[in-house]
Amino acid sequence: MIREDRELLAELARLNTDMAPLGLKIMEGSASTAEQAHYAERLIAAGERLRRRAEAMGGTAIEGEVVASAAHEQSIALPSHTVEPDCRP
Repeated sequence: MIREDRELLAELARLNTDMAPLGLKIMEGSASTAEQAHYAERLIAAGERLRRRAEAMGGTAIEGEVVASAAHEQSIALPSHTVEPDCRP
């Protein structure tokens, strides 16, 4: 893995870690506009780096075909709720 990829993955991990606390602050109304704007800028910058990386790859990364067994022919669906809601009083 090249250095640029490691740096991008590290920034994506930091963004992921920072997302939940910011989301909670937004929901409770305590996130400042500066905080939100700063996070948005980081997210945009990482997205642009990821897009440039994808464009540089130039298409298919792995050739082949998708084969599904008869037992897995149904479409894949995620459950409607993947996290239990926090209902603390």
